[in-house]
Order: sequence, then structure tokens, then C-alpha cells
Amino acid sequence: MKRKINICFIFLMFSICLVTFSSCGKTSYLDKSQDSNSTTETSDKKNSSKDGSSKNATSKNSPSSGKYVVQVSGAVNSPGVYELSGEPRIFHAILMAGGLREDADVSSLNQAEKISDGQKIVIKTRDEAAMEAATSADDGKVNINTADAKTLMTLPGIGESKANSIIKYRESKGSFNSIEDIKNISGIKDGVYNKIADSIKV
Repeated sequence: MKRKINICFIFLMFSICLVTFSSCGKTSYLDKSQDSNSTTETSDKKNSSKDGSSKNATSKNSPSSGKYVVQVSGAVNSPGVYELSGEPRIFHAILMAGGLREDADVSSLNQAEKISDGQKIVIKTRDEAAMEAATSADDGKVNINTADAKTLMTLPGIGESKANSIIKYRESKGSFNSIEDIKNISGIKDGVYNKIADSIKV
């Protein structure tokens, strides 16, 4: 009888140990699995973050898509339409057009002037420049590309403020390509433009 009790006790203890061991094993496996999933998710998030930051960095560092298409004509070796990028100046367009011809007039040409998209750059010959100067010397019109503030103020509707705005525009944007471009000045719209159109030139 005593022997049977001992056997039952041993079997009971063995069963308890087996259940405990099995339970511990399952808990450990789940913990490891959760840790593994957590690590994977963390890794995925990091990779996603890296990919996202990489894409953002690439996007931020990618060059501007702005292109400047200009027409170069006159006294250059290869007149035509050219595409430039970055922050091009007149001399860049001239180089694209094969450079200046020997008879080009450079005395009144600002090669450092910034280019605007769609601009037409006309390089005059010395003869053309001389003829134009002789023809327009006494026409009485105000050249909005060269006139000082005092001369600009002789135009109807152009006071000191507008005259200074015209000069600042020339300094920051470059020369006017046509007399209509003066309407880009704040305060000079169709009303004022119609009053001065016959009195100005470029």
C-alpha cells in the first residue's frame, strides 16, 4: 500500500513537472515570436523611414525642371532656338548660338543680363546699331531701357514711384523686350500704358 502511494505521488509530481515545463516552453516560444515580430515591424518601419527619407532627399535634391527656351538671332554664327537650364545669362545663349560674329555690336549689349523663358535675343551689327541711333535720335520717344528716373517722369502718368519701379525692374529682370512689357510694373496697366505707348520705345 505504501509502495502504491509512492508510485502515485511520483507519477503526480512527474505530471505536474511535465505540464509546467510544457507551459513554460509555450510561453517562451510566444515571447520569442512576439519579439521577432516586433523586431521585424521595427525593422520595416526603419526601412520604410529610410526609403521615405531617401525619396524625400532625392526629391529635394533633384534639380529644378525649369527650362529656358530662347531665340537668338542677328549677328551670331548659328541663329536659332535654344534650350538652357539653371540660371542662364545672355552670354550663355550667345555661346549656344556659336558666339558673336565679328560685326556684332557689343557696346550696348549686356551679356550678364538674366534670361527669361521665351525671350528673343537680337544681336545687332555695328551698322544696324549706328543706323538705329541715327534714325531714333530725334524721334522724341523715351527709351524705357535706358532712361533715368527724371526722363521717365516726363511721361504722362509716370511719377517718381513708378519711375523708380521701372529702374528697379530693369536692374532685377533685365531690359524690356517690348514696350508692352512695361505693364509688368506694379501700377502700370492698360490705362497708363495707353497714355504712354506712343511716347516710349525699347
